[in-house]
Amino acid sequence: MDFDPLPQQRLAIEAPLGPVLVVAGPGAGKTFCLIGRIEYLITSLNFDPARICAVTFTNKAAEEIAARLRHDVTRGTIHALCLAILREHAEAAGLPKGFGVADEHYQHAVLARLRVATERRGGVLNRFGRHRLQEYRLTADEASLYREYASYLARRHMLDFDDLIAKTAALLQQRSDVADALAARWDYLLVDEFQDVNAPQYEILKRLAAPHDNFFAVGDDEQSIFSWTGANPQVLERFRRDYGIERPIVLDKNCRSSHQIFETARRVLARNPRLFEKQLSAERQSEHEVRAVAFRDEEAEATWLIEDIVRDRAEGAAASLGWGDYAILYRKHRVGQYLEGRLLRAGIPCRLARGRSLIEDDVIRYVITALRVVRSTDDPVALEAFSRATLSEHFLQEVTAAIEGDFLDGVRALARRRPAHDPDTKKLWRFVYQVENLRALARSRHSVAALVDEILSQSIGPYRNVLEERHDELTDPAEWPEARRLAARLRKAIDEERDITIEPQGGLEIALRGMLIGAGVRKVPSSGRATHPGEILSKADGGGRGLALTLFNALQLLHSGESPGLERYVTFDFETTDTDVATCGVVEIGAARVVNGEIVDRFHTLVNPYRPISPGATKVHGYTDADVAPAPHFSAVWPQFRAFVGDDILIAHNGQSFDVPVLRRLAAGRDGVESLVFYDTLPLVRSLSRDSGRQEDIAARFGIDVGRAHHALDDAVTLAQVYRELEKQRVVRARKAVLVNVLDYLGLGLALEGARSTEEEMLFERAKYYTLGRYSDALEFYETERERTGADAPPVEELIERLGGPGLRAKLAAEPDPAQRYPAALARLHALMDNQPGTMEGIDRLLERVALSTSDGVQAAADRVNLLTLHSTKGLEFSRVYVVGVEDYELPGWRAATDGIQDEIEEARRLLYVGMTRACDRLILTRVEQRFGRDAGGSGFLDEMGLQVNKEAGK
Repeated sequence: MDFDPLPQQRLAIEAPLGPVLVVAGPGAGKTFCLIGRIEYLITSLNFDPARICAVTFTNKAAEEIAARLRHDVTRGTIHALCLAILREHAEAAGLPKGFGVADEHYQHAVLARLRVATERRGGVLNRFGRHRLQEYRLTADEASLYREYASYLARRHMLDFDDLIAKTAALLQQRSDVADALAARWDYLLVDEFQDVNAPQYEILKRLAAPHDNFFAVGDDEQSIFSWTGANPQVLERFRRDYGIERPIVLDKNCRSSHQIFETARRVLARNPRLFEKQLSAERQSEHEVRAVAFRDEEAEATWLIEDIVRDRAEGAAASLGWGDYAILYRKHRVGQYLEGRLLRAGIPCRLARGRSLIEDDVIRYVITALRVVRSTDDPVALEAFSRATLSEHFLQEVTAAIEGDFLDGVRALARRRPAHDPDTKKLWRFVYQVENLRALARSRHSVAALVDEILSQSIGPYRNVLEERHDELTDPAEWPEARRLAARLRKAIDEERDITIEPQGGLEIALRGMLIGAGVRKVPSSGRATHPGEILSKADGGGRGLALTLFNALQLLHSGESPGLERYVTFDFETTDTDVATCGVVEIGAARVVNGEIVDRFHTLVNPYRPISPGATKVHGYTDADVAPAPHFSAVWPQFRAFVGDDILIAHNGQSFDVPVLRRLAAGRDGVESLVFYDTLPLVRSLSRDSGRQEDIAARFGIDVGRAHHALDDAVTLAQVYRELEKQRVVRARKAVLVNVLDYLGLGLALEGARSTEEEMLFERAKYYTLGRYSDALEFYETERERTGADAPPVEELIERLGGPGLRAKLAAEPDPAQRYPAALARLHALMDNQPGTMEGIDRLLERVALSTSDGVQAAADRVNLLTLHSTKGLEFSRVYVVGVEDYELPGWRAATDGIQDEIEEARRLLYVGMTRACDRLILTRVEQRFGRDAGGSGFLDEMGLQVNKEAGK
């Protein structure tokens, strides 16, 4: 343990075995005690770490336990624990083995399909959850809607978050054998944030602790702020009664807030009923008294906030504070969104943090909705969710209004009806191509990571990898001998777990260290601090191009792998009577089977279409009515062709606009047509080259003999060879485009190196926007490391000038480009992936982890003013805190204030208490007379605290 525990903390840490209830006030060392208890169990009482289970409220808390413990215990959120139980005992729970987890985005998509208005969906899902977990009575209409919703999830073998809890509780209640087996795994159970546990969760936890009653619960009834999930502070009293505990251990010393802040915060709870007797205190004095300030409206409020932050940061002791030491807290997202705009326009760096799930990021939503299509190719909700991630909302409304029945068939039909050269028509066709290709990618040998990269490389959504966009201007990293040699050395050092250090090079070593860390390399100490005989990188390792780009290319080689494409497939082509998709007949079919890149079999036949061949078609392919008169009809040919294809993927070039719909029409209702999987090479071609996408032109570029063009078998053989070459190019492009998430450090390195080649200059001109951008920590890392190590390196201000100057940096902060989030989003996503083959199980694991990311909690920004909802601030602390909107219609809210709803008023007091106790040194509370044009009500909570409200003159 880092320091000696206080007396009450020691009581909790060293409590006797059996049930223990710890009531921990804010800033009293709750997490410290939880981790200390685990250490005590292992080191003093000889518990096996593998037989200890710690349940946390957020993933962030679980990882904090892992980081601070020297032992590996079972840890995770209650939802993750329940998911693992249901996965293991799916059959006993009455679930299919491969069930999926419906995240909030998928739930909303289901409700959209059930015609629930966008603004109602959140409330509807909330009431559904209360119905399942609290026996809340739904209205007749919502009960009917709930049955439809639950039926849809069941048909798709999906569970939502509430199902994870409800079905686990039912499993443990109904199957004592399963419950006994699970409970026998652990000898000790610890639960954090116990006040947020709802009734079914409590029953689950209690059953798991039943054999031994070694149950350590830590919580605070005065910080219970999630009633909509079924949480109730009374759960702490229930625990006390159930386990016969006379009185809880109270952690009574606030070690975070000043005496002034904490005493004021305690007054907001004075009118709430108390579950436990406790005398909490904070002893540290501050030069700042708590202030309450009133304004006319949100505009005046924001103006004053900006002035006060700037003034405070410039004065006295606060001059040493960073932007990340400031937080603005509020109840509703709209307040934060408004303040974000005002702060950015004032040149103050800030971050609007919501504790969002990964899927709320546009890039990640695109990938995850695509993977849902891969996983469930016939799920209409998955298709529609994917369309919402790829098509604009306005255009999507037009599309959905114009189609009926099957969504994908409707999109195809709409694309055919629209003008061929209309940009929106092209978007529709790209969507069709992408969906069909996703179905084929499920059969590939890609790892999940490579599958994700492939999905992104053919993106039809709004964001692209800047390296992919310029891949034709980049050299293949594998072509550089220096990069290959360095990659081999790095791989050996990583495998042998040796340190990798960079010789001092005027600050370049700092940038390259950041690049290595960003690429996931763990053992990268500062220069001269290596603890194991390691790999030392010097300027000479860069060869003639410089070390920054050489190291970047070497890391690309390490991360790209070979990601092989389809192992086996069948290319095919039709020649037809004319070009009308809806009515034409087939006159020739050609196909070639490819296994591991080589053609191993061919199929060819003429077909009698029983309709005349148009002169234009004869001119193209040369066949006349007389040529095909003796040939069999399509109905006779179909069984042979279908048998030839077998289980292989059918590949066509630009086939989705002609060959594929013709095949589907002619084979409709026949055996085997519904199980066919198609892959169209046109999107791959478009993503690889700006040149002509015609098959003959592509073949010419590769030097492939096309034989008799516009004859089906020759075209199929040509396509097999073309696709083989395209796959080679795709692998090269993947090498060039990987590791976009460390472009900010590459830009920093290139700025430090100075002289640049043409390719380095092109990269620098793109990378610098990431280095200066609001989503990068590269400059902060450089400044911190330069000061810590005493490196002989340019000051950060000089680097900013080299990168484009403070003006460009301010512009990037004030006008954030969503595309700048791409590297950070991709890094977050890759961190969740297993480097395993792209099986459905691997995809399911990734989808589950993304779904569970709703429990990630908020990560405060160290170099930006943090804008946070009050509900998202648990576990955070800041030197300066502004709580905005302490007015009746925000806190507790209009309905609670006007109707006097005591439960909601009491919870709002607790919520304000949580926000106020995030402050260490200075706390400001604000209110307005009107917010967004509406009366804001009084300020009852300020009155209860006895605070004098200062009205700003002229504000």
